[in-house]
Amino acid sequence: MAQQNTDRTLRLRPHHICCIPFLSFDDDNLHPEFFEMLMETRRLLTSEPDLAVTVVRGVDDVCRLCPSCVSGRCDSPPIKEDKVRKLDTFLLKDLGVRYGETLTVGEWQSLISTKWPYRLCRICRWRSICGAQVT
Repeated sequence: MAQQNTDRTLRLRPHHICCIPFLSFDDDNLHPEFFEMLMETRRLLTSEPDLAVTVVRGVDDVCRLCPSCVSGRCDSPPIKEDKVRKLDTFLLKDLGVRYGETLTVGEWQSLISTKWPYRLCRICRWRSICGAQVT
């Protein structure tokens, strides 16, 4: 478990921790508050190595501003909450991490760099905006 060097702890789903740092978002297609949250989360996940990040199951700090989050569940077509949870669990298994674990951003970066590319990358619907392309 990470030593927390800050009063703030991000609570994020596995795919948000592992993918947001690599994605290029188009602000024309996203709700402004959600876009700002994505940009701030990406900034934190790439430039705040001592920030604590706890991996959570279900709605997280990013989801709460997403227009597709309805009644505490992901309603983003075509992948809905149940499928997102399965993908997140699969990703955590590959990373060797469990829900509820807290690592610093630096620890997450190190883990991600040793485990990437994930098996899920090959089927990801966001591949077209991912800066860490898998061939």
